[in-house]
Amino acid sequence: MDLNLLPLARRDEQELLESPGLHIAAKPRRVARGRQPDRLFLHLAMEGNLPLSSSQQEQLLGRLSQTYYKTAGSVTAALRAAAEALNHYLLERNLSNASSGQQSIGLLILFALREDRLVLAQCGRTNAYLITAKGIQHFYDPQPTRRGLGLGKTTPIYFSQASLNENDLLLLAPQLPPVWNEAILQGLYGQGLEALRPRILRQVSGDLNALLIQVKIGPGKTYLLRPKITSDVVIPPPVVEKEQTPLPEVATALAASAALAETPITVLEITTPPPASQIPAMEPEAAAPSIVTAPPPASPAPESPSAAPPAGRAHPRPTRRSVFATLAMAVGTTAGEFTRSVKTLLRRMLPGEGFFTLPASWMAFIAVAIPLIVVAIATVVYFQRGRAGQYDVYYDQAVQAAEQAQALAQTDLQQSLAAWQTALDYLDQAETYQTTAESQALRAQAYQAIDSSELIRRLDYQPALIEALPETVKVIDIVASASDLYLLDASTGGVWRAFVTGRGYELDTTFQCGPDFLASQDIGPLVDIEGLVEGGGPSLVGMDSAGKLLYCKPGEPPLFDVLTPPFTQWGKPTRFTIDNNNLYVLDPEKNAVWIYWNMDKATQPAPFFTQDFPPMQDVIDLAVDNIDLFLLHTDGHITLCNYSDIGVAPTRCTDPLPYIDSRPGREGQPFIPYPAFSQIKRTQPPNPSIYLLDPGEQSIYHFSQRLAYQRQLKPLQPLSPNPDGSITPANAFTFSPDSRIIFLAVGNQVYSAGKP
Repeated sequence: MDLNLLPLARRDEQELLESPGLHIAAKPRRVARGRQPDRLFLHLAMEGNLPLSSSQQEQLLGRLSQTYYKTAGSVTAALRAAAEALNHYLLERNLSNASSGQQSIGLLILFALREDRLVLAQCGRTNAYLITAKGIQHFYDPQPTRRGLGLGKTTPIYFSQASLNENDLLLLAPQLPPVWNEAILQGLYGQGLEALRPRILRQVSGDLNALLIQVKIGPGKTYLLRPKITSDVVIPPPVVEKEQTPLPEVATALAASAALAETPITVLEITTPPPASQIPAMEPEAAAPSIVTAPPPASPAPESPSAAPPAGRAHPRPTRRSVFATLAMAVGTTAGEFTRSVKTLLRRMLPGEGFFTLPASWMAFIAVAIPLIVVAIATVVYFQRGRAGQYDVYYDQAVQAAEQAQALAQTDLQQSLAAWQTALDYLDQAETYQTTAESQALRAQAYQAIDSSELIRRLDYQPALIEALPETVKVIDIVASASDLYLLDASTGGVWRAFVTGRGYELDTTFQCGPDFLASQDIGPLVDIEGLVEGGGPSLVGMDSAGKLLYCKPGEPPLFDVLTPPFTQWGKPTRFTIDNNNLYVLDPEKNAVWIYWNMDKATQPAPFFTQDFPPMQDVIDLAVDNIDLFLLHTDGHITLCNYSDIGVAPTRCTDPLPYIDSRPGREGQPFIPYPAFSQIKRTQPPNPSIYLLDPGEQSIYHFSQRLAYQRQLKPLQPLSPNPDGSITPANAFTFSPDSRIIFLAVGNQVYSAGKP
C-alpha cells in the first residue's frame, strides 16, 4: 500500500504546511524480531500549561519510534512499549513540576501498517475515522476517565485494527470540530486530495490539527503532501502608453495579468525526505527512504510552446527581487490600460478636449485612487451588512437549537443538554461578528438550563486585594484567618500577607516569611503553608522540601525549626497538613505519609502505612479527617485510606475511591468524566465536605466525604481572561474560618465571593 498524507492544520487563523506532532518513523538498521515488515506513524497533541517545543516533540517521537522497532513480539506489544515510554517521560516531568501547578497531558495516536492490516493504539481522548466505500468506522477509547498520558503510572491505551483497501481514507484528530459528522465525512470518499484540503478547512473555524491519509495500491511508499504557491505565468514588461487603441502587445499583457489572477495559489507538492542526518540509517536492502518524492500534479499547458518548462523539471523558485519586479510590471501594465480606458470613456461622455490636457501624473493618480475607493466602499459595505448577515445565520441556528432543547427537556434530559450546548456553540460563532441584547439573553437562558441540570452555582467573584500582586507572583496556596490572608508565592517560595480593611485586603509590605530573611536561617523555598490557632503565638507555619519549618507572625521575624527525619530519611516532602494537633507530611519520593503525633517534632514520625502501601509517586495533595486520609493524584482520582494501629487490622486503602453522581437522571451512577483536580480542601462539621479545584475552568467541585457529587461553584464570568480570550487557570483556593467566604487565586489577584 502507498499512503498519501495530507496535513489539515490551522493555528491562530494561519494555515500550517505541516501537521504539528506528526512523525513518520524511519526504520533503523537493526530491528527486533517481528518488526521488519512494519511501517510506523505517530501523531501527538499536547494539553496543559507545560507544553513541549516542536523540536522536543520531534526528538521525543523519534525515540519512541526506536523503542517500537527494538521491541520484539506482537505489534500491540511494541505499540504499548512506545506508549509506556512516553507516559513515563511525561509523568516524571509532571511530578517534577507539581509544586508549580504545571502539567502536560499527551494525546497520542500510533498506527502500524503491515501490508493491508492497520493496527491503531490511542491514548486519551483521540479520534480516528476509517472512511471506506461501505461506510465509516469511528475508533475512540470508550472509557472517558482515561484522559491521556502523563497523569499516572498506568498507561491508558486503546487498541483497534482494520483492513485497508484502495481509496480508503483514514482521518486522525485529537479533538473533533463540532461541524464534522458522518454525513460530511462520508462525502470525502472518492475525491482527490487536491480538492479536499481547501474544502475541509473552509468547513472548520478556529484551530485545527488533523491528518488525512489516502490509501493507494503501490510498492509501499509514503508521500507527505504540502500546499505550495506556484505560478506558470510570465508577465511581459509594461508597454509605453499610446493615445490610440491598445496595441496587440498590451492585450497580451492584460491576458497574462488575467491569467495570473485566475491561477490557483495553492497546489499540492510532494515533499522531499528529511536530511539524512535526522534519519537513522536505513536497511541496506532498502533502496528508497520512508518518504519519497514525486512530481506535483500536472498544471494546464501554457499557450505558448516557448513558455512550457522542460518535462520532468520543477519550476525554479522565484527570487524576492523577481517577484517584486513581476508585481511592479503587472501593476504598471494594469494602471496604464486603466488610464487609457478612463480616457476613452470620458472622451465619449464629456464635450471638448480640454480635460485631456491633464498631466500624466494626475491621470496615474486617478487610475490608482479609483480602485482604492471602490475597495474601501466594498469593505465598509461588508462590515456593515456582511458581518450582520453572518451573525443572523448563526443566531438563527442557535435559536433553532434552543427550541429543540426546550422540546426535549421533558422526554430526554441528556439530549436536551446537548442541544443547549449546541446553541451555545452557535452563539459563540455569532458573537464573533457582533454581540446583541438578543444573543446575550439567549446565552443566559442556555446557561441557566445547563446549570440547573448540572447542579452548577454561579458566584459573583470580586477582587479581594485592593492592589494586585506583582505580575511575577504565582499564588499556589492560601490560608485565611479571621482578619488576614496568607499567600504562598511559587516564584520566590515566600509568603505574602494581606490584612482586611474597610475597602478590602491591603498588602503588608513588612511581613517576613520566606527564605530571604536573616532569621529564616537556611530554610529553602516553602512548598506548603498551614494556619495555626491564634492565641498570641505564630499565625502560620511553612515547610520547605527538606522538612524544615518556618513559623511566621505579623510584626515579628520568622522562627526557624526542623522536623526530625523519619528512619528512612527524607525524600522530597511536598505537602503537609494539621488535624487534631497532629502533623501529617506527604513524601511521594519515599512513597510515604508520616505522622508527628501532638506536633512532637523532636521525635521520629510514625508511618501512616505499615503494609499495603498505595502508589503515591503522582500524589499532589492530601487532606485528613481523624483516621481518614484522602490522597489526590495528578489525574484527579482520590485514594482513601483508613488508619489503624492494630496489627491484626492494618491500614486499608480504597484506590480509587469512586466519584458518585447525583445530577438529575444520573443518580447513583459513576461521576464521569471528572477533571484533573489540583487541590483538595476539607471543611469541618456541621457540614463536613470535600472540595476540589478544577484549575482550567476556575471551578470548585463540592463532594460529600464519600465523594457523592453535590454541586459545582463557578464564576459568573471568567476571571482574569487572557488577551486571546482563553481562561487563566486558577492556582489555589480556600475558605474563611466560618466557611462563609471563598477565596480563589487567579493570576496575580485573589478573588472572593459568598459561599452559597
